[in-house]
Amino acid sequence: MFKHLALTLPCLMAAAPAFAAGMGENTDIEQLRAEVKRMQVKIDALEDAKTESGMAGLKISGMLDPTYVASRNRRSSGFNFLNNFDAIDRGAAGQDSSYAFDNSFFGMAMLQIDKEMEGGTKWHLQLVPHKSASSTFNLGSIVHEATVSVPLEEQDIKVVAGQFADFTGYEYFLSHQTKLVTHNLLFDFTQPSYYAGAGVEFVRGAWTTKALLANMNKSSHSDNTRNPIFVFRADYAHSEFAGIGVTGQFGKYMDKGLRMLSTDAFYTRGALSINGQVNLGHWKGMAFNGGDARWAGVSVLGAYQLSPRLELIARADYLKNDKNGGGTLGTIFTGCTDGTGLPVSCSDSSVTSVGAGDYRNGFGPTEAALSGAAAAGTPGKVRGTNRSEVTLGGAYTINANSKLKFEYRYDWANQAVLLAQKASVYRKSNSLLATSLVVTF
Repeated sequence: MFKHLALTLPCLMAAAPAFAAGMGENTDIEQLRAEVKRMQVKIDALEDAKTESGMAGLKISGMLDPTYVASRNRRSSGFNFLNNFDAIDRGAAGQDSSYAFDNSFFGMAMLQIDKEMEGGTKWHLQLVPHKSASSTFNLGSIVHEATVSVPLEEQDIKVVAGQFADFTGYEYFLSHQTKLVTHNLLFDFTQPSYYAGAGVEFVRGAWTTKALLANMNKSSHSDNTRNPIFVFRADYAHSEFAGIGVTGQFGKYMDKGLRMLSTDAFYTRGALSINGQVNLGHWKGMAFNGGDARWAGVSVLGAYQLSPRLELIARADYLKNDKNGGGTLGTIFTGCTDGTGLPVSCSDSSVTSVGAGDYRNGFGPTEAALSGAAAAGTPGKVRGTNRSEVTLGGAYTINANSKLKFEYRYDWANQAVLLAQKASVYRKSNSLLATSLVVTF
């Protein structure tokens, strides 16, 4: 409305001489000038009202993506939308609440509020019921991100604070920012969910760097706990078509030393786009058998815009995780326990249960290997599983705000650790079909 009024003023003023010449009346010119002044007063009043009401610099946006998933091993198919993955048993309600590659960050609804104030300070809030980055750890939280950014005297240096969704790798949490329906193995099983902390963000030429001191996957801390994580991300924009980023997390998590490093890159030219990522991790004493958990993974995604509306997409991942029975940031096993159910070293004489692997996602030792190791009196001598997956899919743009995504995914393990519900047997593979309707505003 302001734009139309502002455009009208010059036109009226330019028309004044011609109007006077045509009418030959000075009084008409004065009336026209008075009308212009009244309109200017109204415009100024509307601008002031917008500022005083807090609407200036305010932006509200949102997204939702009802998702349909069919899984061969689970013998299940149906919609995933606003369900939980907090691992609380909701079996009586017939709901799936376990975090898994087929119940990850999709089937969501998001409301985003952004506010930029005078001086460049920015306020950012994302609300995501049931499936926010923090909902698995801070149960009941709908906050996905809540951050502030305050520029210092040099505008390219900012102080940042709040709750940040993890920024490792090339895939994002929210469905309107990802190519496929499901996520890659590195995103689902080797990366944190969120950080609560503060730090700085600065830009130097082609480099953009963010560094935080934060709680990882925790919104607060308990007594006798001093486990902050140092996390950083540095991005280098080689050009508008290519760039590379490096992310690292160093410190303690769950009172155990943690070191993770990841690098990702992108290339876009014309209809072709390529993304790649490599993750390395070491978590002291958190493998299945009580040893150190180690993992290394790679993911590659390629997409080709076949037409203005249709994009074809392919992704392949490999995650090596066989050391000490397996274990990553997203696959924490109970391992060996004593008669009271407390975790103990697998070499301890009090071991009464050798635990179990993650047979939905396909991690950890096989059931047969666990039984054999226990019978031999060496329950800790087991190997974990190396995992891979290939996904073929696409996205069809319905209009500027709506997109239909679809995919076929094939998961594979180097040993039989994927449980098939039909016969209660373990397989090395699983197939999945998924589609989602992503709508934004």
